Amino acid sequence: MKPTFHRLIFWGHLIIGLVAGLVILSMAVTGLIISYEAQLLDWANRDLRVTPPAAGSARLDIETLLAKVYETKPDLNPSGITWKADPAMPVTLSVGKEGIFFANPYTGQFLGEGHHACHDFFHAATDWHRFLTGTGLPKEVGKTITGAACLIFSLLLLSGLYLWWPRQWRWSKVRAVILFNPRLTDRARNWNWHNVFGFWSSFPLLCIITTGLIMSYGWANNLLFTLTGTQPPPPRERTAGGGEGKREGGQRGPAAPSPSLAGLEPLLAQARKQIPDWASMSLRMPQKPGEPFPLMVDRGGRGQVQLRTMLNLDVAQAKVLPSPDDLQQQNLGRRLRMYARFLHTGELFGLIGQTVAALSALATTILVWTGFALAFRRFFPKRGHTATAPEGAST
Repeated sequence: MKPTFHRLIFWGHLIIGLVAGLVILSMAVTGLIISYEAQLLDWANRDLRVTPPAAGSARLDIETLLAKVYETKPDLNPSGITWKADPAMPVTLSVGKEGIFFANPYTGQFLGEGHHACHDFFHAATDWHRFLTGTGLPKEVGKTITGAACLIFSLLLLSGLYLWWPRQWRWSKVRAVILFNPRLTDRARNWNWHNVFGFWSSFPLLCIITTGLIMSYGWANNLLFTLTGTQPPPPRERTAGGGEGKREGGQRGPAAPSPSLAGLEPLLAQARKQIPDWASMSLRMPQKPGEPFPLMVDRGGRGQVQLRTMLNLDVAQAKVLPSPDDLQQQNLGRRLRMYARFLHTGELFGLIGQTVAALSALATTILVWTGFALAFRRFFPKRGHTATAPEGAST
């Protein structure tokens, strides 16, 4: 059979799909699982919701709140505190690697650590998605494999679009690859589904794959900065556990022993007045005594960084100051890098974006399943089976 460019693309698409299919499938399934992590954790911890003592009751100031918590949990040393604008939501206390705990914002009652098993489940799913944790592989090896799978998925997407492209733009030809045909069965149905799901999910998947490459490879990250005419940041230091020394959004790791909180409450009140439509406020303890308290104020969901303001609460000067970590203070490269982080999960666009990301992950699982099914029938055809799908149109 005479080789053609189209046939070479087809066989390349099939072979690399078989090689990386299982890893891509695992990333798609775990990506689907963690799509609504924030909402599901809030639901799992719904029994921690509190009732204000009276309508319009004020929350305890930060010093009184922590003093009440310490009566029950004297060894607690929070590195961060988060308040929600919703009056029924508890205060969240972050304690480094120990996890998060909750308290009643009106009484200071210690509410425990919430649904710990649910939190651990999502943490394990995220680690599997990023590092294949649980397979026995070191994190760096797992990250290399998932990064390579992301790169291969980009090749599959591009080659799949090429194979999908109708040679003749007649509606009968186009309809066969963009609309479901419920009358088809077996191989023809798999071919139809593979093309339809691939076509309609191609654009969001392109965004997810591109942002995944930026987070997986230093060269992709540096290319983003280079294209914007900005200097790539130096590599971040790795901690003993393999993590980064600084988290996205300006959030830092575990803090030093608790600093004095005297004079902090008026600054928190000033920040609330300055940003009246705040949805959540996350205070981080300074890394060194005398440094300002970093405050992250969100007016939207967890990943809507375009609705986030970073401030520094300087107790010594009794001032609320702009933070150099604020998104508007960053160069274009850093802003796009932050957008990429939450475009990958869809959180940048709130619940709608998360839903699109979840549907894209679901479409990917179907693409892998139908791709393997088509490949199996190609190599092990049924006896007397006549192909009903166009030759070379898909895997």
